[in-house]
Amino acid sequence: MSKTWKSSTLLVVVFLMVEVVATELPDCQCLLGNVNCDDDKEANSNLAYLQDNCTGRCKSDIECQQRFFQLEQMAYGCSGESIPLNVLNAMHTFDTECEHCREYRPEDTTLTDCPQIQCSAEQINTAWSNFVDDGCRNNCQQNSCEDGFQRLFAAMFMCDPAEVPEILKHNFHWVEAHSCTEQQCNIPREIDCTSSANTRFVVTYGSSEESGLSSGAVTGIVVGAVMAALIIVVGTAIVLRRRKARDSVFLDMAQQYQT
Repeated sequence: MSKTWKSSTLLVVVFLMVEVVATELPDCQCLLGNVNCDDDKEANSNLAYLQDNCTGRCKSDIECQQRFFQLEQMAYGCSGESIPLNVLNAMHTFDTECEHCREYRPEDTTLTDCPQIQCSAEQINTAWSNFVDDGCRNNCQQNSCEDGFQRLFAAMFMCDPAEVPEILKHNFHWVEAHSCTEQQCNIPREIDCTSSANTRFVVTYGSSEESGLSSGAVTGIVVGAVMAALIIVVGTAIVLRRRKARDSVFLDMAQQYQT
């Protein structure tokens, strides 16, 4: 096997692994453990570090990414009044700079489940416009406001941050803390710390105690994923090589027949 083929295989393996997890967000809880909502000084400290050190380098700097994960976990895992509003709004300036993790609010048996929402910028923009047009931003007591807010609540927690319009990100936390404190809903919780979305980050950011995984288990999962992808690539290469050899034989036979 040539060095060139080995390099190509490695690139394909990495490409396959990235493609598998590209549409999934890791769970903050798997990376960081349980959220702490009682320390707003930590939120301020993390934001200050991001602003001073991480512009343009969040995804390539472990400390920057760790700080953003911690800040995002507090922003979504804690109630609207727990974290200073200026911190929550400023955090969103790093939305395109950093990787994201998903955090859920504790389930409340007195609340209904959030409605389904299509995760597209157009649909979420429409939901926000309807919410504002109905006069719900400053007064969430009207009948239409509860359903409207719950759709926005679901979008913030369930959709990829890249799909959530900036205008909603910068208004949601205020609306939740001041207007719609009693209109929340339960987000379906699906946490699997052994999923590929989590294991690619747990190796770097998570501890075995926080994630519920031993270091050996994490290593085994990652190595298994690499080997599975490698087997697929090698198997495909062998099939293609055999097909090429077969076609060459048929071509030689056809040329001999013509002569």
